[in-house]
Amino acid sequence: MGYLGIDFGSRRIGVAVSHSGEIAEPHSVIARGAELAAAIERIAGLAAEFDAGTIVVGIPRGGRVAPSGNLRLYENFAALLRERVTADVVLWDESYSTTEAASRLHDTGRRRRDVKERIDMLAAAVILQSYLDSRRNEP
Repeated sequence: MGYLGIDFGSRRIGVAVSHSGEIAEPHSVIARGAELAAAIERIAGLAAEFDAGTIVVGIPRGGRVAPSGNLRLYENFAALLRERVTADVVLWDESYSTTEAASRLHDTGRRRRDVKERIDMLAAAVILQSYLDSRRNEP
């Protein structure tokens, strides 16, 4: 059974996958329009393709600032996704995921502004890897 990681953004949705449940890999970016139906369908298709039993949606819970005022938007997205897929949809703290993805890109010599889509996939991988690591460390 696979996993999907989702970095839900205002313009793009980054997607990461894990076949093994141990390593998260960047996968793709889905354009997010005003209507989420097309993006939800694309994610549902990927969940079926990768036999995802769990979809991990990054949600801003804090970090350097108080929790985001957009939490309701993320929760609504997750609710719509739950209506469409049979996989478990888990909300997971995404604090610093984009910062970490940007740092990784910088370490490879790439600039963040040159790889906007790549950073969304990497942020999704950071979110998913954090979730997978937490499961491995459970007693």
